[in-house]
Amino acid sequence: MIRWLRLAATATIILSMIGLGLCAGLFLVANSGWIPIKTPPWLTGLFGERPHDVWLPALIAGWLAAAILAAALVLWSLFYVWRRRQYEALVGRLERELARLRNLPFTEPAPLEDLPELPSAQAARVMDALDDDEGLSP
Repeated sequence: MIRWLRLAATATIILSMIGLGLCAGLFLVANSGWIPIKTPPWLTGLFGERPHDVWLPALIAGWLAAAILAAALVLWSLFYVWRRRQYEALVGRLERELARLRNLPFTEPAPLEDLPELPSAQAARVMDALDDDEGLSP
């Protein structure tokens, strides 16, 4: 079901982009004239005060390109933030696991050995005697 929805969404997006491209192309062909653009007051020092003739399809294509680039930048930043949060969550999980493994001797200590802390001379003599009986001593 999810694969079908993804396929339908992809096909819809592709067909809508083709349709928008056709509409924009037909609009640009129908309006292929030159229009005068008045220079804003804050740019008169750079371009002068006289109006500049601009080809309308190029003007519209520039607007569309700017809108598409802005949308791509927003989508890329959303994806970047999403991936960064995933990486930070992974690092957090790995750090917690590492801290748990570092603290393992304190949280789950090994069982105490059956042997005493200091060796016993009497126990050594008994063990030596047992080894002599079995013929294991050199």
